[in-house]
Amino acid sequence: LCAVSSVPFIGFGIADNGIMIIAGDFIDRNIGMTLGISTLAAAGLGNLISDICGLGVGDTIERWCHKLGLREPNMSVLQQASSQVARTRKVASVIGISVGCLIGMLPLMFITDRKKLYFEDKELALF
Repeated sequence: LCAVSSVPFIGFGIADNGIMIIAGDFIDRNIGMTLGISTLAAAGLGNLISDICGLGVGDTIERWCHKLGLREPNMSVLQQASSQVARTRKVASVIGISVGCLIGMLPLMFITDRKKLYFEDKELALF
């Protein structure tokens, strides 16, 4: 039950954060200055793109998990309705999305620091 609940969220977290970071950086780097938007506004637009992509990615990830054999264990109606099962699903989902989001931050390792383009040496000393 734990794996069935967490694995799809790992995949979704990877896709969500990865797309958001890549799209936000692309917007910031290529059209942010032209549009006169801040880096946070570019991040917000990247999040919008990521959320839109996530609508389709979620179904795909669930299908892949099903093909890999991840299925809910056989449980009685009483077991399915239990608070222990509900808690297990919730905790597994939180762990899965957390792990996925951390892995989805890997694109940050490949994004170059552009502070030197925007700040003078005196201002860079603050960072």
